[in-house]
Amino acid sequence: MVSRLRWRQYQGAEEKGVVLGKLKPFEPNSIVVGDCLEVMARMPDRCVDLVVTDPPYRLTSGGVSGVRTGGIFDPSVYDNRGKLFEVLDFDQWLPDVYRVLKDDADAYIMTNDKNMFALMQAAFNVGFQLHNILVWLKSTRTPNRWYMKQCEYILYFWKGRARTINDAGSSNVLVFDVVIGSRVHPTEKPIPLMGVLVGNSSLRGSLIFDPFMGSGTTAVAADRLGRKFFGCDISEEYVAIAMERIEADRRKRSQLSLC
Repeated sequence: MVSRLRWRQYQGAEEKGVVLGKLKPFEPNSIVVGDCLEVMARMPDRCVDLVVTDPPYRLTSGGVSGVRTGGIFDPSVYDNRGKLFEVLDFDQWLPDVYRVLKDDADAYIMTNDKNMFALMQAAFNVGFQLHNILVWLKSTRTPNRWYMKQCEYILYFWKGRARTINDAGSSNVLVFDVVIGSRVHPTEKPIPLMGVLVGNSSLRGSLIFDPFMGSGTTAVAADRLGRKFFGCDISEEYVAIAMERIEADRRKRSQLSLC
């Protein structure tokens, strides 16, 4: 269960990330406030069954999708002249992602067209192999002078031996509406989208890891499917939101089961 006491401990910490000293550094079904590099450094080798994440990456507009302060897209931190703000390069965090992932396991990493090659190359450098490039076909389009953009990409990697997905009839084009209205995070992804990834590359009881947890969509999807989750985010605000989302989703499912 997600613990409210654990969140109060986070809030009472003297500085961000210090919560790792108050709790077990790696505890399933929890979300840690802290930089992913510091969090992963305290995780043991080969301890997670699947990685599903939507990391921060550079935008061609000169901004970032997911600045380090919580993975948010904030217009106040970029301008139109191409200035880039703090973003973790792929080769900074992928080595630890590969290390903490069990052998013969999968990793799904979201990106855009401009960052696809850099992500792929950094993943190959640490030992990942590429299964497929999945396309998330969205319900909205982004204006562009060189064709409007209506999709995002998910690079589907594996470590060790390749395993067949649970539903081998799945298409590599995933059609899901974007989150509108109820969105609690500027780059929030649909829960059903993340659920396809989690459901196809893990089993009940598996541990799903997201080093850029944001508002907790990966955790909610994992929890719905009977998987365990672990993740981190540098923003205390979004960790609180993520925990509330998980608890609210559990309450809703519990009420429906009683009907």
